[in-house]
Amino acid sequence: MAAKDPLSRSEEIEQLVANNNLNDATKQLMDFQKEFSIDRAKKREVILIKSQYKLLNDQNRLGTITYEKYNLEIRKLKLQILEFKDSIIDEYNQHNLEHNNAISETSVIDNTSENTAQESSQPSKTKYEIARENFLKQKHKKQKRTQTVVKVVDIGKRYKSKVVNFCLSPINLELNLGEITTVVGENGNGKTTLLRIIAGDLAISEGELTYPLLMKNNKKDWYLIKQKIAYLPQELPKWYGSLMTNLHFTATINGIKGQDNIDEVNWMISRLGLEEYRQAKWSEISSGYKTRFSLARALVWKPKLLVFDEPLANLDINVQATFLQDLRDIINSQKHPLTAIISSQHLYEVESIADKIIFLKDGEAKYNGLISEFNKERECNIYEINCNVNQELLMNLLKPMGCSKIKESGTNFIIYVPVSVSNAELLQVLATHKVSIKYFRDISQSTRQLFET
Repeated sequence: MAAKDPLSRSEEIEQLVANNNLNDATKQLMDFQKEFSIDRAKKREVILIKSQYKLLNDQNRLGTITYEKYNLEIRKLKLQILEFKDSIIDEYNQHNLEHNNAISETSVIDNTSENTAQESSQPSKTKYEIARENFLKQKHKKQKRTQTVVKVVDIGKRYKSKVVNFCLSPINLELNLGEITTVVGENGNGKTTLLRIIAGDLAISEGELTYPLLMKNNKKDWYLIKQKIAYLPQELPKWYGSLMTNLHFTATINGIKGQDNIDEVNWMISRLGLEEYRQAKWSEISSGYKTRFSLARALVWKPKLLVFDEPLANLDINVQATFLQDLRDIINSQKHPLTAIISSQHLYEVESIADKIIFLKDGEAKYNGLISEFNKERECNIYEINCNVNQELLMNLLKPMGCSKIKESGTNFIIYVPVSVSNAELLQVLATHKVSIKYFRDISQSTRQLFET
């Protein structure tokens, strides 16, 4: 998923404000500032805007503010968000103008006489359009550089003992900046093994593992490489001292010091919604918040590679979506691009934000590629359903539509019908026969179906 230009990002923020979705609007505003501003004061200002929204939201929830006062303050906050967004665009354009002038002082003069007539006939560009052009120029320059963080060529791993006899079959993949790769499959099929290899914590038995963007002079210096990798194991290690102190310490040992350290930690705490627990200790927060603080510690020092093993395991369903969307938004950065590989049992959630997917079964990659390409040339549509009729009756109802097969999967059924049969048509048939549906999902292009093979 490509990073978005300033005009697109600006329009998204405006739409969120118009829809009264100020939670997402303030988060997007923080990302907007991070991406297009270098002004420290603006970093602090956007944190205050986010905090102001949280305070108003808390007061409204607790009933400590009147309805009229709340609406008045919200209107003021909306205006503040839009004005701040515009100030970022102005700063971004001014910075690019000064940068271009520094490169060539003659680049903006003396061609005027030739082009005046032509330019006068052209409509003037808005500051947003100018920002978009500057962004695309910078993006083009960056794309010429190496984008591959990790390159895996036929790597494999063998465990052989009296107790364990497991083999991760040779696998190939590339992890590129701006991408999220997810590894799925049942337990014991090699997900953690693959992640530990990529994180540099486990030696390979065969193949070649390189880190093109992290290596200096094409030399595999593990000390330098590991300095750019943030690895979160499934069992998170305990933190000692306050959570805030840990974040400051992590930033410090990675070279972020002084006011930059304070600003970066405060920004990350605010962006991930962790303000009320900043002075808490590890033993005082839930498993879900431990995961979110671990994400903050992984991101605060700007690594290039994130390796997360089952990060959703301790998060409730609402926080899972927030966690993944926050990760997706941060990965999308053009200014500080990075890549992530995560394993998860929460298939549909990770499929919604990932670019690539690897499905492992018995140590072998049954699928390894773009999510958008999975089962694209399929011969049938596949639906998963939980309903109040048995398999035989369900087949009798759907056979006239060309249903070729129905499989049991726990308490659900997996239905195979021709590509021409849409989910709306299938549901209409079931509704006509008064079938009560408890669960329904189109898995035609989901790796969910690979769990059934």
